[in-house]
Amino acid sequence: MRLSRVLLLYLPLLVVLVGAALYFAYNPGDVTLEWLGYRLDMHVGAAVFLIVVVFLLLHFLWWVLSLVLHSPQSFSLAMSNSRKARGYRALTRGLTAVAAGDAAEARRQAKVAHDLLGEPPLTLLLAAQAAQLAGDESSAERYFAHLTHAPETALLGLRGLTTGALKRGDEAAALTHAEKAMGVAPQAAWAAETAHRLQVKAGKLDLAKESLNQLARAGGMNPKEAQRRRAGLLTEQARRILSEPGNAAESGRAQAMAREAVKLAPDLVPARLALGRALLRQGKVREAAKLIEQVWDDQPHAALGRFYLEAVGGDSPLDRAQRVEKLVKQNPDHAESHRIAADAALTAKLWGEARRHLQRLIELEQAAGDDGAPSADTCRRMARLEAGENGAGSSGERQWLDAALRARADADWICDSCGTPGAGGPETAGWQLCCPRCDAIDSLAWRAGAASPRHGALEGGLLIDQAPEETAGLLGAGAAAFPASAPAGAPLGPIPHGSAGAQPGPKPGPAAGEPAPREGAAAAPIGASVDAARRVN
Repeated sequence: MRLSRVLLLYLPLLVVLVGAALYFAYNPGDVTLEWLGYRLDMHVGAAVFLIVVVFLLLHFLWWVLSLVLHSPQSFSLAMSNSRKARGYRALTRGLTAVAAGDAAEARRQAKVAHDLLGEPPLTLLLAAQAAQLAGDESSAERYFAHLTHAPETALLGLRGLTTGALKRGDEAAALTHAEKAMGVAPQAAWAAETAHRLQVKAGKLDLAKESLNQLARAGGMNPKEAQRRRAGLLTEQARRILSEPGNAAESGRAQAMAREAVKLAPDLVPARLALGRALLRQGKVREAAKLIEQVWDDQPHAALGRFYLEAVGGDSPLDRAQRVEKLVKQNPDHAESHRIAADAALTAKLWGEARRHLQRLIELEQAAGDDGAPSADTCRRMARLEAGENGAGSSGERQWLDAALRARADADWICDSCGTPGAGGPETAGWQLCCPRCDAIDSLAWRAGAASPRHGALEGGLLIDQAPEETAGLLGAGAAAFPASAPAGAPLGPIPHGSAGAQPGPKPGPAAGEPAPREGAAAAPIGASVDAARRVN
């Protein structure tokens, strides 16, 4: 490296000097200078040498003069650089203290850095983090607010303000800061995600669509997830519109939103339910029923089946049962097909058809379930069948009602995050976009969970809801009837029609010496469970 530098720099200079010397040697001459009565004769080479020396001397004198003139400024610059060096050392130590969790040292170094550097962004950030570490949220918020005044640090300050507002539970302020951050930096995925979540929770669904688009553009959500989230937003909007009694224009707006949601996510059951409800409200019964028929081959669902029973209508329960049979033929090996067929047959009092479908439903549930037992929903239907065929209070009805209380809970929209059932209305069978407990977005999935008041009796083929407190009380009254030896979830097959067990036997009288029971007194445990479950079902 040094040899190359010598060859490239000094060798050409040496060549020039040797060439000049040779030139003057072969071309001799004299230089005469006359000035102020003096005459100076010299060789031309000496004259050139003298000129070079004078030039170098003048250059040296200019350098000394410049050094003297700029010495105050140079001294000030040196002092400033020293202060900055000490300030950045304090800043580094303060950030290290924050990382180590030493709040006192962090605040001390932040003060030193502030005194030496003033208020650059890093100093304010260190002061804010030190205040947060010490629990002084008001000071931290003041420092973050200072950061928002400069365009280059506005995003950093807004993020700190958003975090602080969320920490103290002020979601309105957090939403305001997050929306400002979206405007300052559209590429900030955290701002779009925070604003979207808070907008959905606050019910600002139109704004949530805009933040969703920005979140997808920023790369915070892949296109497929964003498309399904948009479908969920549209479904929630349609659900809220349909939950309020409105005019035809509102129903039309809900229909348009639900239809777009179905196009974006054809497998989103609540979107299809909301569209069907909007169509029914406009009197488009056939189109609402066709909406279920289109997906029954590949996507049977209990909520869709219940809605179909309402949509097909009919002049009589028998007409409804006949129309439901056409839907069953589309997917004859699915449990939900036999469930709605049994509901229609029970309403039409077609006991034989109802028993056939319920027996097939029990077989499918036993094959699919881990405990090998039918669901509580199916047990209640069997109890209704026994009551219809053999009269209320028959032994078959009692056994099935007791089995319903022991069986696994019915499926419902359950939050995957906290296990809470959805609290939406009948427009979407209880589904809602946000969990009513933990506020998770689009976390409700259809699965077995806690008993829900939505699973009530069927009257005329339509589901009748029960009040939550009433249902809980009735189930509690029947819980005492369980025999201690009965295993939970034990398989229970259907009781044959007309069996001896289905005939009520004579009631034994009171034992000798015991007082006769008063009229209206509490029944035996098995009777209590039957009475309670019959009121529920």
